[in-house]
Amino acid sequence: MTKKQKLTIGTMCAIAAILAALLLWRQPSSPAAQAVGEHAGHQDSHGHDDRHPDENTQAEDAADERSVAMTEAQIRANGIAIEPAGPSTIRERLHLPAQIRVDAERSVALASPAEGIVQSVLVSPGAAVKRGQALATIRSPAVAQWRAELGSALEREKLARTTWQREKTLWEEGVSARQDLDAAQSALNEAGIAPQAARQRLQALGIALDAGVSSIVTVRAPLDGVVIEKPAVAGQAVDGGKPLMTIADLSQVWIEAAVPADSLAQIGTGMPAKVSVNGLGEALDGAVSFVGPVLGEATRMAAARITLPNRGLKLRPGMLATVDLLGTPAHAAVTVASDAIQTIHEHDVVFLRTAGGFRAQDVTLGRSDGKRTEIVKGLPSGAAYAAGGSFLLKADLGKAEAEHDD
Repeated sequence: MTKKQKLTIGTMCAIAAILAALLLWRQPSSPAAQAVGEHAGHQDSHGHDDRHPDENTQAEDAADERSVAMTEAQIRANGIAIEPAGPSTIRERLHLPAQIRVDAERSVALASPAEGIVQSVLVSPGAAVKRGQALATIRSPAVAQWRAELGSALEREKLARTTWQREKTLWEEGVSARQDLDAAQSALNEAGIAPQAARQRLQALGIALDAGVSSIVTVRAPLDGVVIEKPAVAGQAVDGGKPLMTIADLSQVWIEAAVPADSLAQIGTGMPAKVSVNGLGEALDGAVSFVGPVLGEATRMAAARITLPNRGLKLRPGMLATVDLLGTPAHAAVTVASDAIQTIHEHDVVFLRTAGGFRAQDVTLGRSDGKRTEIVKGLPSGAAYAAGGSFLLKADLGKAEAEHDD
């Protein structure tokens, strides 16, 4: 073997020894070291473990994601009020949209008593009218005929009465027989029926009886009120089925609130209510007088009606309002301020006080009166929570989530 061959073999052995030493140096000396090495290999640049955590680690991470760190000084600076959850008496309140409507029992739609032509309209929409006031005049041939029929019937009755009086005198003088008097009496009775029928027809239609055979009929107000509709105009052809105008007594109005189907079980007649109308100051007190038995086909809601006096006619039909229906007071074991409840990812939460700040706690809500809300599940009595300023905590939590996603 030459010197050159020996040098080559020696170099190769040295290289093999170096490689073996490197392999042994990179291999962990024990399973525990290997586990530590694997854990270190899964950490990202922020020191977070990118592996799937076990159940305990997952619970800790979830708690951290729903927590907001805040010192006592920061809590005071942000004006976050802390109170203990506790029992309270809750008078459940339903806040419902509503509208002011005409009291249908105090409104009248006036129509022409017969076919004819509108000769004149004497009032305008919004006009206040008194009972018996002339509103419009109609020229109708039918009215003239009905008046003529009444006149003819009265003449026949007059003739029958004269005949009966003559027969009575003759019978008393012994000139005529009793049967002639009886026949005259029967004719008089029969003649008196037609005038009564004609008179009642005219009275029922509001047609004056003392106008001879005139074709003009005057439509008059049947009550004190306000003209709320007036489709009739002079020269218009009308009949008995087409309204001329609508008169309503607005001294009392209806407030109709829309009630969802799932809230109907909470409502009954006599239930106290507060009605709020924009621009009218304080809410008006009333009570439910009627609950509709049928749901609207489009809205799937029923109507709850409150009847209110309309002093000064300030409540105008068509105005929008809100109605708060007040249920029976009831005791609730655990309640919080209603402002404390926030919604995060479609869950109702309350921010519990912790050693390092606050944590969002999922809760199940019960009854509410707008100021206090019952907690059915998720919060023990006496637990400290953020009663005011919880929206700031929700904003901080959302900001932290956004930064974590980035």
